[in-house]
Amino acid sequence: MIGGGGRFALALAVAAAGPPIHLAAQVTLSASVGARYTSPLARDSIVTAFDVRAALAPAATVSAGLPLRAPWTAELALDVSSSGVARDDPDGTVAPITHLTTLALGVVLARTLPHGFIVRAGVGGLKYMPSERIGIFRDGSGGVTPFGAAAVAWTPPVPLARRLAVEARYDLHRFLTPALRNEGFTNSRTIHRVAVAIRYTLRGAP
Repeated sequence: MIGGGGRFALALAVAAAGPPIHLAAQVTLSASVGARYTSPLARDSIVTAFDVRAALAPAATVSAGLPLRAPWTAELALDVSSSGVARDDPDGTVAPITHLTTLALGVVLARTLPHGFIVRAGVGGLKYMPSERIGIFRDGSGGVTPFGAAAVAWTPPVPLARRLAVEARYDLHRFLTPALRNEGFTNSRTIHRVAVAIRYTLRGAP
């Protein structure tokens, strides 16, 4: 999905075509909390194999949505997750490196489906913010990285749960820090992130 910003913008423009809408009264706000798995940030085996990976992280998202032509909605989503980063060796040794916060801001196109399902797809920018300059972050984390994301949410057919949804999210981006580049890593690494969360609609139609 990286590099697909133009196609996504075109889809958003097509979905927006239609009669005027009273947007102020139809803005929706939602928030979600859950857990995120991140694939290894770095892997090397020149001397001995090891991985540098972020631990399973708590993740939170806040989204604001505007209705487009039904059944489409445009959303702006801010996502944050935070966890430790460590080096994992084949013998089971784990050496903590630092604490890492990841901040992502994206533009999302959502479509409502039958039976309580909503699918989402979007693009945006992601920034790594280590708590200290050490290890693979000793020369900083680099700039903002583009990412692509997709998600599916399901609301149970229960009146009391009409504002709640179970959501699974996936995104990917490329990762390469200045320190890794200085060590001879010339190619960025594709990072996959998977999150499972509970989403709650704070304002507007669920």
